[in-house]
Amino acid sequence: MAPTRKRLDLVELRISPTQNCFRSTLYFVSSSFVPNPSSPLLILGRLPQATIADPKRGRDVLMGTGKNEFWRAEGAVAGYANVIEALREIIIYPIVYSEESQKLGLKWPRGLLLYGPPGTGKTSLVQAVVRECNAHLTTISPHSIFSPYAGESERLLREAFSEASSHASMGKPSVIFIDEIDALCSHRDSRREEESRIVAQLLTLMSGSKASSKHQSRVAVVASTNRVNAIDPALRRSGRFDVEIEVTAPTEEERLQILELYSKEFLLDDSVDLKAVAASCNGYVGADLEALCREASMSALHKMSFASRNDSVLVTMDDWKHARSKVHPSITRGITVEVPKVSWEDIGGLQDLKRKLQQAVEWPIKHAAAFARMGISPVRGVLLHGPPGCSKTTLAKAAAHAAEAAFFSLSGADLFSMYVGEGEALLRSIFQRARLAAPSIIFFDEADVVGAKRGGGSSRGSSIVGERLLSTLLTEMDGLEQTKGVLVLAATNRPDAIDHALMRPGRFDLVLYVPPPDLDGREEILRVHTRQMKLGEDVNLRCLAEDTNLFTGAELAEASARSIISKPLKECITCFSVELSWFQTWSSQ
Repeated sequence: MAPTRKRLDLVELRISPTQNCFRSTLYFVSSSFVPNPSSPLLILGRLPQATIADPKRGRDVLMGTGKNEFWRAEGAVAGYANVIEALREIIIYPIVYSEESQKLGLKWPRGLLLYGPPGTGKTSLVQAVVRECNAHLTTISPHSIFSPYAGESERLLREAFSEASSHASMGKPSVIFIDEIDALCSHRDSRREEESRIVAQLLTLMSGSKASSKHQSRVAVVASTNRVNAIDPALRRSGRFDVEIEVTAPTEEERLQILELYSKEFLLDDSVDLKAVAASCNGYVGADLEALCREASMSALHKMSFASRNDSVLVTMDDWKHARSKVHPSITRGITVEVPKVSWEDIGGLQDLKRKLQQAVEWPIKHAAAFARMGISPVRGVLLHGPPGCSKTTLAKAAAHAAEAAFFSLSGADLFSMYVGEGEALLRSIFQRARLAAPSIIFFDEADVVGAKRGGGSSRGSSIVGERLLSTLLTEMDGLEQTKGVLVLAATNRPDAIDHALMRPGRFDLVLYVPPPDLDGREEILRVHTRQMKLGEDVNLRCLAEDTNLFTGAELAEASARSIISKPLKECITCFSVELSWFQTWSSQ
């Protein structure tokens, strides 16, 4: 008996082993689904074509016309394979294994909560899997539910669930997607009466009654938020949102998949290495990578001349570099600083110190696979201490630039606030975003202010605030939550004022002294700061280095700049080179 041709896009046609007949069920089976061996033929696909999967013969037979191509969620989104598989399970499995679940008395999970930073693709993932499964989608958003009339919001919620149940009663998978659920169902003790009624109504609908449980078991409720802790706790129990999955910033491999997806229509130059582009995009989410591809294509388009408009647009590696300078990670916006392009060559002397910083900061990021293979744990914290003006901050900038990591900079002025708890909240937020954008570097300038010893002689108010900040910093650096991929770099000229709890291994593992430059170091510093100047024949940098004993790097940099300012302006304008007397005039002041 031929199957009934209903107005359905996806059907399963299975030959019963005992009866020579077909039965029709509406669903789409994911790639992980294995047919029951007792059923010799399983036919899956979109009408009017379908594929016969024969487990016994081990081959597929194409039915109908056209190519045997099934649209999958990976065609619209890339990465996050665990989220895609979880969505398939919650939508499809209750229908695929309905008979088995009835025999076992199994109750399928009905709710899935996706949370993570904005732009990671939570909504796109749900829409792609719903399209793949050919399920009915009912979208609930705050602006479509909130109403000025009493009881109207609850009625809209009941209608949405009723519509989803009606489609589920016809055998079609049905999904209710609640976008930005934190705005709709926040804590009832912090909202008005209207919002409390909405939360109570949603709790009742998700729990369901016995009369409607038959059809509601086929309705999957999926919600997304970027503020998971703002949701009412009653929703986050088993029976409502049974499964919670964090959608974090993509890994390097997932970034490569996303770039390949968005650039599949591009004509790429042979020099383009998408793997290198993905490796340089730490902290980028899916929306950022989409914007990156758009900027790269726009850069290639702008380079085309009017005469060559009919030619194809070729995207080169320079276009990707230009896009990289225009598009920055949205996770770190507002709290990161632009890393100055300071290289190790811009710092004179301190060769041994630069080598140790390279091994502690740069190597664990650029050679992470080697560290993992050897089982070596990277350094968690580096403390630079020494006299003022000895290039401690410049060393930190050079290390961040060489490591190509997200750079967060904090000082005591950023953390001390007149409001109780605001500094600790900012510190926790910085570490949370640094973990999302890992590998990343958090730099504390004047660390003795943030990590001052407890029980000091300061005023009582500032002492209490400092102790709370120190307690938060200790917990974030080496607490219950593992800080993986985040390096804390700090600088101070008062290491004796820092609390001993910060100086132990696991927090500041490496403590480096930055001394004043020696003779060779002073000569190299002078050479770095005068390389843009045209020096006279009488200028001998070696002799100048000998005459500037005990000068710090900042004082030598000032000597190079002040050598011109110390002369009258008319002489600077008419001269073609910097003479030795100019340096001597400044040093004598």
